[in-house]
Amino acid sequence: MFTRRVSMHLKPNSVAEFTRTIEKDILPLLRKQKGFQDEITFIGMTGTEAFGISLWDTAEPRLKPMRLPTRRSTRSPLQ
Repeated sequence: MFTRRVSMHLKPNSVAEFTRTIEKDILPLLRKQKGFQDEITFIGMTGTEAFGISLWDTAEPRLKPMRLPTRRSTRSPLQ
């Protein structure tokens, strides 16, 4: 089992939207990737920092850069 860690800075008061984005946009894309097993996401106590750990069968997919949809709009939960 191999892991990939991603850290993110969230806009204040955006935890609910961030959770929806992970569930509706990010996880479906990850599930299509060969070797993907699961994702664990943590949100800090202040709600402005988060990180995710994705679990993979092999090191190969986790080492490749992933192209996820850019959601840098005013409604995006990411800073």
